[in-house]
Amino acid sequence: MERPGFLRNNEEWIVWLLSGEEGGFMTPGELAEKMSLPLDQLHDNLLYLERVRILSLDRDPSRRYPHELSRVTLTDEGRIMSEELRGRPDLGDDLF
Repeated sequence: MERPGFLRNNEEWIVWLLSGEEGGFMTPGELAEKMSLPLDQLHDNLLYLERVRILSLDRDPSRRYPHELSRVTLTDEGRIMSEELRGRPDLGDDLF
């Protein structure tokens, strides 16, 4: 899937994709597949978003990096961010 032009980075794209899912959650593997990114590259983005409380991560202690993350869920802050993203004009939109 191609990233929409109004999203500036992978973190915004993750929030955008999660907000489009019923329940606001996915597995990291599903996200990596939709974004066409390797899971190890996506891993750091997910940890950052957890640290700033945009999403929560469920972990499987029996697995190792980068597969220890089992589920990614938007938090209330993440839902607020997704609403802000929806309000952005696309780069192709006429701004004037």
